[in-house]
Amino acid sequence: MTVCRISLLMKTWRKIRAKEFVSSESVSDAVTPIIGSLLMLIVLVALAGVAVISFSNIANEGESTQPLMARISLESCEGGLFNDGPENERATLENNTIVLLHEGGSSLPVDTISIKISGYGNSYQGVADGNGTKIVGNAEVFYQNLSPTGKNHKYEPQNKEILKDNLWSVGEKLVLNGKDSIGGSTVSTVKVSVNENSDTSNNYGFKVGSEITLKIIDTKSKNVIAEQRAIVKHYEG
Repeated sequence: MTVCRISLLMKTWRKIRAKEFVSSESVSDAVTPIIGSLLMLIVLVALAGVAVISFSNIANEGESTQPLMARISLESCEGGLFNDGPENERATLENNTIVLLHEGGSSLPVDTISIKISGYGNSYQGVADGNGTKIVGNAEVFYQNLSPTGKNHKYEPQNKEILKDNLWSVGEKLVLNGKDSIGGSTVSTVKVSVNENSDTSNNYGFKVGSEITLKIIDTKSKNVIAEQRAIVKHYEG
């Protein structure tokens, strides 16, 4: 009788253990897929975040490196050497005038656009139109930017359309002249050298009948946006 009871108790105990094992195994089986799904979701979210950041960086990089493109025509180029050469070919500094027209393409920010003009011309060492030494020869004129900073006070009113929003846009004209450089203690943003001598007044004139080459440059990318050539005509007023 006792043996039967012990046998019965053993069977009951085995059943309880079996149920616990099955229950534990069931819980484990249920939890494992959930954990796996959560881990996969976390990985997918992380990958999506990386992809978004990478795409954003690529887009921003593409935008920042997008080259400026514009059609610029040289509408007129008038002037003459000042205080040098035949009387009928001379012109004042102010009358050495170049007019450029924006005909299409990107609007050009005035702070990052420079202009280089090369030709046969002259400048002064010392005070222009005053006591100084004339230098005549191969002239290089460099506008560091198109803003009014470091330029003669007349530069701004003659280019007010461009400077209104600091963008040189389609249909707008840029006017340059030989006395755009500022005097006094303010550092000029117009630099002039003659025969590679940069010790000048930074004002300029170009010889009538000679050819000038003008380049418009994006200072950020160093790309030449436009290049034009023209024969200097005598200023007619």
